Amino acid sequence: MIVAIISHTPLWVWPLLAFLLYRGWQARRDRETPILKALALPVVMLWLSLSGLLAAFHAHPLNAALGAGALLLSALLSFRSRTARAIRVDAAGHRIVQRGSWQPLLLTMGIFAVKYAAAATLALQPQLASQAWFALPQAMLYGAFSGVFAGRLLRILHLYRRALSAQREAPAAAG
Repeated sequence: MIVAIISHTPLWVWPLLAFLLYRGWQARRDRETPILKALALPVVMLWLSLSGLLAAFHAHPLNAALGAGALLLSALLSFRSRTARAIRVDAAGHRIVQRGSWQPLLLTMGIFAVKYAAAATLALQPQLASQAWFALPQAMLYGAFSGVFAGRLLRILHLYRRALSAQREAPAAAG
């Protein structure tokens, strides 16, 4: 059965998995990254987890509320996390400095695994899509995953904007 599931997986899934593994592996080390490149993974993963969250909403209205609650709570926690507070911004060079962490690899593999497992399960048993007990945990997981990446994305943008403002004010204060 596993061979059948893997062989029926769309081909685009495998390059995506390779990209996520590569980016997650890179994130384990301290790095300085251009701002646009640093925003790429949170944007992609936010899109993936939000798409799963929206799909899970269809099963039951409670999913929407719990998924949104998980998103808001995890976004707040992510925005204020120790990892997010360790991000440093070089506004002049349009770069950010991040400490190495295994968290991005674990999060991206978590989203990938949940989405893959849900898609494979629904391909085998499509009637589960209308079952609240099946979609509810997915909605909460996707909401939490979305929130982690949304919080990180907002933290980077907040720090970058603050650094740009400080950079613009520095010449005025010196003159």
